[in-house]
Amino acid sequence: MANERVKYSPEEHSILYGETGGACPLCTQPILIKKVGSKTSKGYELAHIYPLNPTAAQARALTGFLLPADINGLENLICLCPSCHTKFDKDFKIDEYKHIRAIKDGFIRDAAARKAISEHTLKEEVKEILEIITSLQIDVTDTLGLELELDAKKLSDKLKTGASNFLKRNIRNDVVDYFVAIREEMRLLEMRDQSAVKILQNQVNSYYWEMRKLNPDNKDLVFKYITEWMSTRTGKSIDASRVLTSFFVQNCEVFDVSP
Repeated sequence: MANERVKYSPEEHSILYGETGGACPLCTQPILIKKVGSKTSKGYELAHIYPLNPTAAQARALTGFLLPADINGLENLICLCPSCHTKFDKDFKIDEYKHIRAIKDGFIRDAAARKAISEHTLKEEVKEILEIITSLQIDVTDTLGLELELDAKKLSDKLKTGASNFLKRNIRNDVVDYFVAIREEMRLLEMRDQSAVKILQNQVNSYYWEMRKLNPDNKDLVFKYITEWMSTRTGKSIDASRVLTSFFVQNCEVFDVSP
């Protein structure tokens, strides 16, 4: 028996449209159309990623791929422009299916991370630290001794697996440049409020484990989401938040040592 296409509510359309950032995920064309003197019109269609009613050829190609629990569920839908939707349906290729599925899975991960931001608080004192990071003037010549010290701490062991070379380089550079200054601010904070640093460390560690659960084999994504959480909760820059996240990698609240 064929699956029936369902009608989606305006709220469901908003969720699916919002995932895309306003552009077709395949061709990047805008999917809301605004013409001079007229109202904005919908320039997208809701596409089933796993076909609603696979043809015999599609069914063969999809052998071994998991059938969605709800074929009409939002997790199996994505907004595509009419041209890309038609091409995907009429010229179905398994590589294109995997590509679109990966895009949608990314949207789902991003939504989960945004939801977690509202559920995980962050100490107000973090704003002070991020402001200090932004204002610091780094002298590279002063960091040479620390670089030798970090080798002994085996920072690379924490990034041995699941991390890109770009992430490894960026974390190492941030830690070498900023570790001493941030550690001093943490010491001053602890002198003012002994519990503040412990609470902050626990908050960061808790959010790390939440992101690790969602992205168990991708440290780049975990790092990205922690950085965005800090930036969103504090209203401070993503660059300063990245530096502080790198500090917490070195300080052991983020990432465990790879086996």
